[in-house]
Amino acid sequence: MLTNDLMFQSRVSGAVKAASRSLVADRSVEKLVERCADSVSVKLAFVDLSLLSIELETAIPLLKNRFPNAKVIAFGPHVDIQRLHDAEASGADEVMTRGQFDRDLNSIVSA
Repeated sequence: MLTNDLMFQSRVSGAVKAASRSLVADRSVEKLVERCADSVSVKLAFVDLSLLSIELETAIPLLKNRFPNAKVIAFGPHVDIQRLHDAEASGADEVMTRGQFDRDLNSIVSA
């Protein structure tokens, strides 16, 4: 998970643990990739679009390349239409508002 929101990261972590999975989170795509030694076992990659320090046009393709079996899901504020569009244009498998992501979190991680 790419994020700098520790409170929301905790919520996502709880849902991931409830689904008997583990979560690795960082603010840097490069550090996140380094911390995931077994890239084949990564099934989901979450991108918090409110993390403005990441460049979507490079971060999302890097995640998709490094984690070939992962679905990249980007989420962000519903008012940031351009950032949501940019995530989709950069190749995210699914783009949703933060509210949608939060609402569907349990089903997303258990699928």
